Amino acid sequence: MNGAQGFLLDTSVVLHATRQRSPVSIAIDAQFKLSESRFRPAICEVSVGELLAFSKGWADMSSALKAAGQTIGQNDIWIAATASVAGLTVLTTDKDFLQVRRVTALDVRVLDSNTSIATRAWC
Repeated sequence: MNGAQGFLLDTSVVLHATRQRSPVSIAIDAQFKLSESRFRPAICEVSVGELLAFSKGWADMSSALKAAGQTIGQNDIWIAATASVAGLTVLTTDKDFLQVRRVTALDVRVLDSNTSIATRAWC
């Protein structure tokens, strides 16, 4: 790519770009020279809406966990918020997600890390 071409970034690319030194974001920039381009990459208003929904989901989930005296990692809150906003079930081997399930309607299936069988804890 010569850097003269404009690009519209999908939400997933924008999310990678928001993470400092994300290997995926670095690879995308290296391949398409986004930071060197004289054209700023664009994003669609749909992506803006998705990012706002993820952010609101994160804030709501973080607040609910704090109010319930539960603490989990920030990345796990983002994963849980994304699943909540998208109406998805979280498959995990991390029992921290059960704390989210206690304070939200998030569907979480905790799998045994050795057998991959869902534990009864999520029922």
